[in-house]
Amino acid sequence: MSSTEPNTATSEQPAAAQSNPTRDAIQQAIGEHRVILFMKGTPEAPGCGFSARTVAALQALDTQFAAVDVLPDPRIRQELSALSSWPTIPQLFVDGELVGGCDIVLEMYESGELAQALS
Repeated sequence: MSSTEPNTATSEQPAAAQSNPTRDAIQQAIGEHRVILFMKGTPEAPGCGFSARTVAALQALDTQFAAVDVLPDPRIRQELSALSSWPTIPQLFVDGELVGGCDIVLEMYESGELAQALS
């Protein structure tokens, strides 16, 4: 019986210690950019109306921001949602913190809070 216990512990340790390159890249991007938007498509060609409206709010405030298209690799969306605990796209991060998705960004834009957060 004791010979199976070490094998079980050994097989569980690599899974717990396993690195996640996609999640690491997301965390690095969030850390490297003061304002970053994870979206469907690009700012020039948004892939959905929610992403388009979020980009429009940022552009209306003349905000410089990095953008990551989540469509080419489903792992980006999956890992981003796991990391942020936010299920939908787009996701806006400012100073390393999740601001929210389209509805929250638009509400903040209309109230002036987004301009304050970005200043």
